[in-house]
Amino acid sequence: MQNRSLTLALASAFSFIFIPIIGIDQTAENAGNEAELVVHTVHGPVQGVISDVAPGIRVFRGIPFAAPPVGDRRWRNPQPVQAWHDVRDATEFAPRCYQPSLDQGFYSMELQPTSEDCLYLNVWTGASSSDSKLPVMVWIHGGAFIMGSGSEAIYRGARLAQDGVVVVTVNYRLGLMGFFAHPALSAESEFSVSGNQGLYDQVAALKWVQENVNAFGGDPDNVTIFGESAGSMSVCYLVATPLAKGLFLKAIGQSGGCFAKHPTLTESADDFQLMDTPSLPDTSGYGIGKSVATALGGETNDARAIERMREMSAEEITARLAEAQVNVPWRSIFVDGVMFPAQMRMLMSDGRANQVDTIIGSTKDEGVMLWPQVEEAPIEEWKSNLHSRTPKFAESLIQAYSDDATKSTKLATQELMSDALFGAEMRTWAQHVEMQGKKAFVYVFNHAPPLDELGRSLGAFHGGEIQYVFQSHAAGNAVDGHPELWDESDKKVANVMRQYWVNFAKTGDPNGAGLPEWPQYTTSTNQTLAIEKDSHVVSDFRKAKLDVFEQIMRTGFAEPSADHE
Repeated sequence: MQNRSLTLALASAFSFIFIPIIGIDQTAENAGNEAELVVHTVHGPVQGVISDVAPGIRVFRGIPFAAPPVGDRRWRNPQPVQAWHDVRDATEFAPRCYQPSLDQGFYSMELQPTSEDCLYLNVWTGASSSDSKLPVMVWIHGGAFIMGSGSEAIYRGARLAQDGVVVVTVNYRLGLMGFFAHPALSAESEFSVSGNQGLYDQVAALKWVQENVNAFGGDPDNVTIFGESAGSMSVCYLVATPLAKGLFLKAIGQSGGCFAKHPTLTESADDFQLMDTPSLPDTSGYGIGKSVATALGGETNDARAIERMREMSAEEITARLAEAQVNVPWRSIFVDGVMFPAQMRMLMSDGRANQVDTIIGSTKDEGVMLWPQVEEAPIEEWKSNLHSRTPKFAESLIQAYSDDATKSTKLATQELMSDALFGAEMRTWAQHVEMQGKKAFVYVFNHAPPLDELGRSLGAFHGGEIQYVFQSHAAGNAVDGHPELWDESDKKVANVMRQYWVNFAKTGDPNGAGLPEWPQYTTSTNQTLAIEKDSHVVSDFRKAKLDVFEQIMRTGFAEPSADHE
């Protein structure tokens, strides 16, 4: 049993970005009452069901927000949905966007089928009429931009909807199907650029919300986007891009930002060298695209290469790239000149980004499951490793983490990685929100969820807070499917966290009656809400360590060359 629990725990954090590996049990939300429930969208009528998990909540599954991105539409930006006249069945979840099978190694979970025809969303609403004007919460799933979907059981929105919000969860294209740039694709694009297709999908979903959510009783003028890990990074990207202007009013980012330097279509960008680096020599958008086209037997710049790739199945493309040992970076988001006219930090600083009130945070023990392969090492070896990976900042990092390393170099490394990818990103995000004159509320999730035989030994792991926000354990959807493991502390944390999130969606202020006071973030005090059984505020949270990574994010790991000061 212990091996099974650890397996599930590791699966939930695969590839750094959390995706809960849980079977889709949609029968729990199917209506006992088969009476017709029809809502008229701008494209046509849809029929949903009544949730028996949360009586009075209507659930609409698998509503298309864009045309199927198949055939000639593969790798194009999302196209409009074709209208329909008959009532469309919206009682079953649509397939997940294409992603490699997880039925290998320690993955043996039954998940929703995959398809390239996947641009669908789901709606939970308790509105009594289309005039209800309820706040809207749009969830963007995680999964390293290579896996996941909006239909995972842990993202079930019924409990949130009971608190008076409309919940929308969305699919978007993933991996090579959703983040692929190539000169030939740019030549056929209306914007003369390519790549970032999955983010264009997210923008299209938000446009659908603007056009249709009023029919479900939602208020298009009061939309909050929220997401975790790659979903939180997506929230950050949507805040940054001018293409999402006016599509949402507030944002919540849970463990994931977007402030690292990104490659452009023609220029690589050194990723944090503490991470494993990809095998490709050129990680610009076009560099990756040309490598992929070559591996699949086409000329690098030839439009015929794209034609041939469109004739291949997604499975064939995946298999041939694996055979050719082409390792495409998991985070293939590019500064393309349209979606992102500049680096995210610049867009956030110069007024081109969306300026919105934001909740921002991470979990205390992000790295425990994300980097379980880290081994204990002698402290001198640990120091030497830092010097080899990042000579420019090694001494600063050693000074910041030496006390931790004295106790355990493994835990110090996991903590260091967590701060690099989460803590520093989230604090930088909060600082930009403050600079814009908007409200930021910063948290750290300290509560350790229970995991089968492992109990709470993994701490507040990456993604562990999701079940508390959605309170999805109530339908048997805790991380490893054991809701009976929850005790009164779990219920208390879930109720507090859910209320904060819903209050923020309603008013822009998470505070409310019976909740511990959550102060607005300022750089001078760096106040952070520690969410746990007895939530409380801490000041200057991890300041010395995060200061090092703030400097790294501004200047990069690499030593300056002789040509640059």
